[in-house]
Amino acid sequence: MKAILINPFNQTITEVEYSGNFKEIYKLIDCSTFDCINIDDDNTLFVDDEGLLQENRYFHWKDYTNLAGKALIIGVDYQTGEDCDTSWSLQEVENMVEWLPNGHKVEPVMNFYSW
Repeated sequence: MKAILINPFNQTITEVEYSGNFKEIYKLIDCSTFDCINIDDDNTLFVDDEGLLQENRYFHWKDYTNLAGKALIIGVDYQTGEDCDTSWSLQEVENMVEWLPNGHKVEPVMNFYSW
């Protein structure tokens, strides 16, 4: 199925083939754990969950935040829970991504609140 890979290391956005096996996400975005960001009603952005903890390259996803490392957009059918082709085009993704300069760093933050 069609997915879109965002690679801040070489500043490319490309279509890739995704088999539907979640283990392939680890390889495509070079990570050991990933997190999911719902970017609309039909697509999910998969990112390295430990991206802020490593030396990384960053990009800004408009209307959201700065993200570290590679990311993958996969379509999802929320009625069945199954992955499917992304409905996004390369141009739509290019319009949402701003490459951040080499050396940009976001410090991870964790807050604790008492009840």
